[in-house]
Amino acid sequence: MNQPKDITQCSVSFIQLERSDIKNRQLNTRSGWAFNWLKPYSQGFEIHAMVMEERPTIIQGLIALKGNDDPDFICVDVDLIESAPQNKKIMHGKTNPNRQFMNCGKLLVAYACLYSFRNGYDGFVELTSKSSKMPFYESLGAIQTYGQNFLFNTDSANRLVTKYF
Repeated sequence: MNQPKDITQCSVSFIQLERSDIKNRQLNTRSGWAFNWLKPYSQGFEIHAMVMEERPTIIQGLIALKGNDDPDFICVDVDLIESAPQNKKIMHGKTNPNRQFMNCGKLLVAYACLYSFRNGYDGFVELTSKSSKMPFYESLGAIQTYGQNFLFNTDSANRLVTKYF
């Protein structure tokens, strides 16, 4: 079994994908992704791909983001967040022996916080977590607001952005 590299120690960048990119790259369940990434795109979310600067054509993870200007919820909403199939810790219920990079989720969340700052939302990011991922978001500084919903506030977002960017 290969030891995956820590992606937080690599040079990464984020690119916004268009509908044609999602279709042409087949970012769907048939190609190993857990989600069909056209769905959040069709709901007005921007899809951003994490790529390594030395390999910009290989997607390492995806995140769906949208600004929420509702006066009661001014933040960036995250619809989906996913490591690329080659970076998943678990594949088909088993440990992935060919995992290339670890900590993709941390960088994707930190990017959502950076996106929030850049777009005037003061670092506020809201998402709904899978039950199994709730401790992960708490470990990154998110506050559980209700049910499975979590919020990164300015302070927690600033810590992540400072650490990873």
